[in-house]
Amino acid sequence: MQQIFFLTGIEQLKALSDPLRIKILTRLIEKPMTGQQLSETLKISRSKIHYHLGELEKNGIIEVVRREEKKGIMQKFYRSVAKSIIPSDELMPFVDSRSVRQLGLEVINRLKKKILKAPLSAFKFRPGSIEDQTSLFSQFDVRMKPEDLASFLVEVEKILERIKEKDGIEGKKFAIGFTGFSLEED
Repeated sequence: MQQIFFLTGIEQLKALSDPLRIKILTRLIEKPMTGQQLSETLKISRSKIHYHLGELEKNGIIEVVRREEKKGIMQKFYRSVAKSIIPSDELMPFVDSRSVRQLGLEVINRLKKKILKAPLSAFKFRPGSIEDQTSLFSQFDVRMKPEDLASFLVEVEKILERIKEKDGIEGKKFAIGFTGFSLEED
């Protein structure tokens, strides 16, 4: 998966103008999913999901990454082509910060839902014993140069990729959320 995919055509931009397609894309950035899985997750009919998947795939925003046969039916697993999808400067000489902020809020809201659904045992806390932790919550305000933020993001990406390489191994599943944005000076 690429880090950034630049939209270069109006049709691509129009394909992302639908709020449901943004929700679908957000899930497909996280992991490959089938139309059926998306239908169950989003509680939307399969036919509607498949229509929107077709539009996203036709515009090169998602791709089929594998096929599996299940009960005689071939299932397609779709994935976003990139972690970030941004209009090119030629297409839009400005970036609408509101839509980027909305995407961030969508990610946080989904994490909030996962927190609320998780059992209380998932939040065991033992001060001074990081080995026994089942959860971690922290938030820091830090000062850094933009290039230091870029280096930090590259390192986080490497760590997450190493973890994802182990996908499928036995163990507990954890939700990990990550946000970062600049703050106005006080």
